[in-house]
Amino acid sequence: MRLNTDLPREYAGEILNLPPFDKKGKITKRTLFGLENALFLYSNLSRIYAEKTDNNPDNFRIKEVKIVGSGARENKIDSDLDLLLIAPEVDEVSANSLKTMLSLVLFCDRPKIEAVDVFIRSYDRYPDRVSRDITLQVKEIVDKYNSYLFSH
Repeated sequence: MRLNTDLPREYAGEILNLPPFDKKGKITKRTLFGLENALFLYSNLSRIYAEKTDNNPDNFRIKEVKIVGSGARENKIDSDLDLLLIAPEVDEVSANSLKTMLSLVLFCDRPKIEAVDVFIRSYDRYPDRVSRDITLQVKEIVDKYNSYLFSH
């Protein structure tokens, strides 16, 4: 089952023909747009979730963002985009609930190339697996959507 909603970026068309990183190691529009859509959903859903579960919204604050999976290993074009959001204070039950909600919009029933798979954790559970930290490249957008946890 897939849910549709309005997202800030159109994740379709020519950007799906881009790898996650360019030749200089900078993220491409594909990564930026996929991440922005994920952060938009995450921050808005986290704010509501925190309110409904009597949780502190600050527990959902993202501190790190990594590309994992085939995008990190091989910079693959013909695969989904795998994102790891590190929120050090998030509890596992909340993280899993939010991951499920994000998957219903960004991953489920989508062709592999259009899918964005978002993992939410308090730490990198698999530090030995290849990942690429993009936190510094996306700091502004992470800060923007972290602020949504307390407003709107």
